Amino acid sequence: MASQSDQHFSSYPQQQQMNNRRGFSYVKAVTANQPTDLNLAAREFYPKAAPSFPPQNLPLAGVMHSNATTPSFDMYSSMPKESIQGTTYFYAKDEYVSPTSRQTFPGYSVYTGIPSHIYHMKPNTNSQDFFLQDEIKKEILHKQAIVMSEVEGVTDIPSEVDKYCNLVPLELFSKHHVSGRFRYTHSVYKAVNQKDGLTYCLHRLHGFKLTNPKCMTVIDQWKRVSSPHIVALREVFTTKAFNDNSIVFVYDFHPTAQTLAARHFTNVSNGYSSPFNIDGSARPFSAGKGARHAGQLSESSIWSYIIQLSGALRIMHAHKLTAFGLHPTKLLVCNNKLQINCNGILDVINFDSNMSTLSQPQAEDFHSFGMIVLALACNSELAFRPEQLKASLEHVKQNYSPDLNHLIRYLISRPMDVNINQVMPMIGARFYVELESVENRMLKIEHELNKEVENGRLFRALTKLNTILERVGFTDISWAETGDRYLLKLFRDYVFHQTTETGAPWLDMTHIVSSLNKLDAGVQEKICLTSADETNVIIVSYQELKRCFDNAFNEIVQANVKQTYGTS
Repeated sequence: MASQSDQHFSSYPQQQQMNNRRGFSYVKAVTANQPTDLNLAAREFYPKAAPSFPPQNLPLAGVMHSNATTPSFDMYSSMPKESIQGTTYFYAKDEYVSPTSRQTFPGYSVYTGIPSHIYHMKPNTNSQDFFLQDEIKKEILHKQAIVMSEVEGVTDIPSEVDKYCNLVPLELFSKHHVSGRFRYTHSVYKAVNQKDGLTYCLHRLHGFKLTNPKCMTVIDQWKRVSSPHIVALREVFTTKAFNDNSIVFVYDFHPTAQTLAARHFTNVSNGYSSPFNIDGSARPFSAGKGARHAGQLSESSIWSYIIQLSGALRIMHAHKLTAFGLHPTKLLVCNNKLQINCNGILDVINFDSNMSTLSQPQAEDFHSFGMIVLALACNSELAFRPEQLKASLEHVKQNYSPDLNHLIRYLISRPMDVNINQVMPMIGARFYVELESVENRMLKIEHELNKEVENGRLFRALTKLNTILERVGFTDISWAETGDRYLLKLFRDYVFHQTTETGAPWLDMTHIVSSLNKLDAGVQEKICLTSADETNVIIVSYQELKRCFDNAFNEIVQANVKQTYGTS
């Protein structure tokens, strides 16, 4: 006997059956009085099903009318064919699908477990695969805590600056700290925009008076730059909220991000973790010849930084902008993603309306790029000092590949007319390694997102269920204890309140998730529901429970709509 799905399939017209089992579009000729009802086909999804409509101004290749004249040669004689209602259809041999083939889809969604391509990556997963990985959860919660952090005991910060409030200092410098790069006292704050409710990072230059408003044209250019490796500049404004003339640069806020200098150059405790004999007490650099020093960055990590920085410079220079040289304190690192920070500040400080070309400052970007890579390879900011440069290059030559050595020497040599197109070939196939790494991380995060989609669906089911259960004062007092609602109450006890033979609570997350999934899907499986006093025992299917569930919740929704909007 044919299954229900087969009977449903056979109820379609023969022409529509052919559409459904073919996986490609075709050209057909329509004979007189041929039915053209498309409504049935619109009710279900069939992969690549072609609509049935007469073609307009198309050649009738592959189609023969029943009354057509046969040509002197038959190019379709070796092709599979089928005649339906007077029309002959020809198929390519590799395109013909058995008339009994049909792809079906379930009427519900459920988490199907870890995909094979993720499983074989061997990610660090929890013992229970229903929920977000602990590492990702910890990272997200840490970011949220930073965003919600507040400051206590600071009295010299205004409650509001322009449209920003809840200012929290991010760098605990003294009031007289002067940034060597900006030549002004520089403070950084986290603040909330009162208009959109989002958190931003505010960089303030103390005692700065804007003298040439034309520099704002450069700021407008920076606002149009969009790159994952450039911290976006949102706006710039001047203010006297700090009781002085200050200029504030507003950037996107990246919680947990730290500067490249703090990430790699602040934990050097002695000469053994640095290739330089700084104070004479540590061993000389030659003592570690050819050996990997403690804390030395892996070459793959250095190339990852190179690729990210080169991508940022490519976007920046394409917009006819410059960073006026890169510095480890103005590069942010978050989860191994590198970003150029504080863009636009030097454009305002050093604004020169007579500057006709950016070739010199852009060349300085590449030179500083090479110096930063050299410092990373040597694990020390001292690496690019003139007195240490020779030893630094020797260190790179002995401990890293010739390709990295060649790239560093090329960048720090200040070549004429240097641009990103000359740097990219030196990176070569390592672009593919970085791309694969990003793709793998994306696949793992997508898998985690897939789990949370299902968890969100189950949360909605739990919300509806608890909206129904034990509701007092709705229509009548006994509403929650009778009819469909009583079955749902017993189901709640079946899922959450079961006990072992000894009377101890039975806790099984798999049972809970599986039962809620089956309720949401409305499957045919039957379960036994028992009241707490064991006087009522009911055998019911999940399909019947889902009907009760939907009916009860719809009653509540309709009552809410009636109360809110009236009977009309």
